[in-house]
Amino acid sequence: MTEAKARELLSRPKGSVSLGTTGSGRLLDGARLPEKGPGYAVFPGFRQRKTNFATSELVDLVQRATRRVGERFPGSRIGIGNCGFEAGGKIPWSVSHQAGRDCDLGMYATDARGRAVEMVDFVTYDRDGAANGGRYRFDLPRNLELMVALVTDEVPVQYVFVAEWLKTKLLEEARRQGLPADLLTRLGEVLHQPSDSNPHANHFHLRIFCSVEDRLQGCRNWGPERAWVDLGDAPWAERVGALARVVEEVHTTRLRRDAIKRIGELRGTPALPTLLAALADPRDDVRGDALRAIRALAEPDAVEGLLTAMAKTPDPRWASRIFDAVLATNDPSTVPVALRAASSPESLLHADARKRGEPRLQVTACRILGRFGKADAAPTLLDLLESPHGEVRTAAHEALLRVTNQKISGAGLGSSSARRRARVVRSWRTFYEKEKDESWLQWLRIGFEARGVRFRGKMQSPAGVERLIDAIGDRDAVASDNAVRALSEITGHYVDPSWRNKRNNERHWRSWWSDSGATVAFP
Repeated sequence: MTEAKARELLSRPKGSVSLGTTGSGRLLDGARLPEKGPGYAVFPGFRQRKTNFATSELVDLVQRATRRVGERFPGSRIGIGNCGFEAGGKIPWSVSHQAGRDCDLGMYATDARGRAVEMVDFVTYDRDGAANGGRYRFDLPRNLELMVALVTDEVPVQYVFVAEWLKTKLLEEARRQGLPADLLTRLGEVLHQPSDSNPHANHFHLRIFCSVEDRLQGCRNWGPERAWVDLGDAPWAERVGALARVVEEVHTTRLRRDAIKRIGELRGTPALPTLLAALADPRDDVRGDALRAIRALAEPDAVEGLLTAMAKTPDPRWASRIFDAVLATNDPSTVPVALRAASSPESLLHADARKRGEPRLQVTACRILGRFGKADAAPTLLDLLESPHGEVRTAAHEALLRVTNQKISGAGLGSSSARRRARVVRSWRTFYEKEKDESWLQWLRIGFEARGVRFRGKMQSPAGVERLIDAIGDRDAVASDNAVRALSEITGHYVDPSWRNKRNNERHWRSWWSDSGATVAFP
């Protein structure tokens, strides 16, 4: 690996580049979708937003698909809503649309007499396909033609988000027209009502996969793959391997650092051994970049290597930063490590880093236990309530609130008064001694009922699940998160509460329970 090859490898291509995910990414050199073109026009109310930018692939796809409908049904023109900003990033009207791979398309409509109508804004269609009191009708032939144009294009479509009842009508129309079975399969997979946002009964939300070229730059797909789509796994693995060789073989620090950052952007897990080795680099900046890249990977397989690196450093601050990367993996498998760090942090540290580094490790361990810990974490956390370090006591109390779902006040834990601190400890130990033989789910139930969330019969029942879904909306963040954790435990459908906000968590669970609840076996 020469410096010249490294520079070529790290250079950005010309044209648009989608980076990151649709919900947390950005766009380089965004391509502009003209406000008007054959078969489409950006809705008048959206033009001043300047959200008609996307990757060149998405812009071309929209233009080809709408042109096709216009050729098949002369005079047809569909309205366009938000795509994204020229540089990507957040838009005020959506949590996605950040990486240039999303675009909102209107829906073709007819009037009550079946005559084609050109819409000037989104309208919402009911389960009969009517909008505005029957003034408009969802135009099945033209909307289906658009969907077929999208899913058969050379640009691979991951999703067209649309309400389930409109999807059903489109598939019925496709069968009526006698479309091939493989095309019906594609339509069935791509058309999808999202489980964690509005059902999309007033527009189609189009999302494409990363192009292979963009994936090599750091574009990241999220969600299901499609059997007919080549996502470029082979060139991606080759690119990650080449970047690892830059780190290992090139002497120029700038190039090595850029390669490390790019590995993080690509979520290049095959290069994890290279990143872990770089934690021992003599340069602080290289070590820092490597640790940030490892955090970006969020890979549980990194934990063992992180612990090894932590045990070798005499610097307690650097050891603490390394252990924070364990928290960043955001995985329940880190609980045993967290228990060890909480109860005997000295066993994980270099001799010179002990004492000064132990409280930092214990605070991070408490955060892990608060996120994933269950009843077996309680004894360790109870002991930490009597730590000589105020930040450890506070972290242990916050973790106990999440582990037990109780509402015990921690006022006094930060006090210099031993009596005030002892009062809090006594409250927690009283709870534990009374309920230690009960299950973790029973602890959660006690906490829910203390907040007024009542269950009729077992919590592990269909009625209990529905009550827990209601509890996701609780004002108390601890109760809301624990409702999600309890649902995961009861149903076997794992969801991390941090993946979505409270509102979208509730939407997700209502949708999932409606679709899959019948498959859950209760004791």
